[in-house]
Amino acid sequence: MTRRRKIVGVVAAAALAVPVTAGTAAAAEDCAVGAVAGDPAAAVDGRAGAGAVQVRCGDRWLTITQGPDEAPEDGDRFGASVAVADIDRDGAADLVVGAPGEDAGAGAVHVIFAPGRDARPAPITLRQGAGGVPDRSEAGDGYGTAVAAMPGTVLAGAPGEDLGDGEAAADAGAVQVVSISGGRVAGVTELNQDRQDFDGTVEAGDRFGASLAAGSFDKPTAVIGVPGEDVGAERDAGMIHIVEDPMAAIEETAIGQDSAGVSGTSESGDRFGASVAAAWEPALPLRVAAGAPGEDLGAAADAGMVTVLGYDGRQAAEVLAVHQGTAGVPGANETGDGFGTSVAAGVIRSASAPGPEVSVAIGAPGEDVGELADAGRVHGVQVGATPRVDGTVSQETDGLGGDARANARFGAALAFGPGEASVVAGAPGHGEGAAHAVPWRALFGTTVVADNWFAGRDGAPAGSAFGTSVAGRP
Repeated sequence: MTRRRKIVGVVAAAALAVPVTAGTAAAAEDCAVGAVAGDPAAAVDGRAGAGAVQVRCGDRWLTITQGPDEAPEDGDRFGASVAVADIDRDGAADLVVGAPGEDAGAGAVHVIFAPGRDARPAPITLRQGAGGVPDRSEAGDGYGTAVAAMPGTVLAGAPGEDLGDGEAAADAGAVQVVSISGGRVAGVTELNQDRQDFDGTVEAGDRFGASLAAGSFDKPTAVIGVPGEDVGAERDAGMIHIVEDPMAAIEETAIGQDSAGVSGTSESGDRFGASVAAAWEPALPLRVAAGAPGEDLGAAADAGMVTVLGYDGRQAAEVLAVHQGTAGVPGANETGDGFGTSVAAGVIRSASAPGPEVSVAIGAPGEDVGELADAGRVHGVQVGATPRVDGTVSQETDGLGGDARANARFGAALAFGPGEASVVAGAPGHGEGAAHAVPWRALFGTTVVADNWFAGRDGAPAGSAFGTSVAGRP
C-alpha cells in the first residue's frame, strides 16, 4: 500500500519558540550541525513515545519531529537511531533518523537534508514497499532500528524482517542500502544472509542489521551486526559482516568469535555485533570495532567485551580485544556492566603521536560508579603502534557537570564528533536524559570542560530519554 510521504517539522528550541515548517527556519539558516541527540521516548502533541531529535546548532537547539503532513503517533520512536553525513555532497551535514515503531513497528527512515537551512531538498521518507523502496512494510520489521550514512548512500536496518520459505524465519533481519541522488531514491539493494555471496544462513532471531556502520575504505563499505546469530548450538552468539561496495555486495567477510585468531569463543548470549563502528582514514588500515555486551567473563555475567579488527580489503584480523579484566583497563569485570553496549571509532591527531591514530570509545552503561548502580562509564582505547587502553570518563569526572546518578546509563550511545577530537556520549536514564560532548583527551586524564546538556536545564530542551541515540559531524 502506498503511503503519503511524511515531511519533517523543525522547531528551534530556546532561540526560536514557535514551530515552523521544514525548510523555513530563517533564523537558523546558518546552522551547522554539531551534536545530535535522539529522544524516541518523547511525547509529541500528547502522543506518548512519538519521539523527537535534538540538533545542536551553534549555541542553540533545533527540535525535529514528524509532521506536518502526518501527525506523530504513539510509539513511533522517531529518533531511536540517528546518523550524520553529507549525503548529497553539497558540503552541509545531512541527518538520517530512524523511527522503528512507525505503523505498528513496521518502521520508517527519514532523510533530512541540511536541517535548519533554507534552499535545501525536501526531506524524504523511506519505507519498505513505497517511494521506490522494495519489499513489504510489515508490523514488527523495525525498519530504522539502526541507520548509517555516507555520501550518496543511506543504510537502514530492519532486524525484525521475517525471511525464508513462508517467512518462517522470524526476525532473521535485512538491511536496505539506498542510493540517494538529487534528493531522491536512485536505487536500492537489499542485503540479508539468504544472498548467495553471504556467509551464514537465514535463521529465526538472527536480527541481521541490528547495528550498522558505513563509510569509505578503498570503496564504499558497510559493517553489519548480527547479534542474534546462532553459532552451532550457541544461541545468540553473534557475528558481523564487512561488505565492500554494498550496493553491489560482491565482496563480503563474516567474523565471529569462532573465527581464527579472534579472542574468546562463541557462547550463548554473547551478542557479538550488538554494536559496531569503524574508523575511515585513507592513511590507515580500516579498523572495525564490534561489541559483545553479553560476554560472560569468569563469574561476571554480561560483563562485556570489545574486539577491534583490522581489514585490508580481503580479510579481517584481530588487532586488539579488551574488557575490564584486560591489563591497564580501568575497573573490573562485573555482572551487568554491558561493556561494549555501544562503540564509536574515529581518528585522533595529536602532537604526541607521530601520525593519526585510530581511537575507539566503548560504552559500559551498566557500570556502577561508587554506590550509583548503572550510572555508566565510557572507556577510551588508542589503537596505534603501541595500543593504550587506560582511558575512562564518567559523569563524576571533573568537567562533566558533576551530576552522576544511578540508572543514568552514561555511555548507552556513543559517536565521534562534533569535530575530530571529541566524542558524544548519551545518558538517557539521567532524569529526562543527558548528552555530553567530551574532548577525547579528557578520557586520558586531561582536565577539560565538556559540553554538558541535561534535558530541561540550562537551555537544553526538555526530554524523556534524551541521549538514547547520538551522532556528531566529524
